[in-house]
Amino acid sequence: MRLPEGNGLELVGEIHDGGVGRAIPTLVLTASLETSVAGQAMEAGARGALSRLASMPDTVDAIKRLTDAPTEG
Repeated sequence: MRLPEGNGLELVGEIHDGGVGRAIPTLVLTASLETSVAGQAMEAGARGALSRLASMPDTVDAIKRLTDAPTEG
């Protein structure tokens, strides 16, 4: 959520709004293990949030769910 040149939540909102006529599916990878961070990411428009410490199978599953989910807009 903390980026060298900005705020991750703001970036998620910009990606979600997209400016391309439809929302862009976004999965947030974060170093934070707090559930509130995942909630904030979802409120900003992310479809999911995952710890950077997640296992490879969990990461692959999250990406599959992201790409299998119906798109908005």
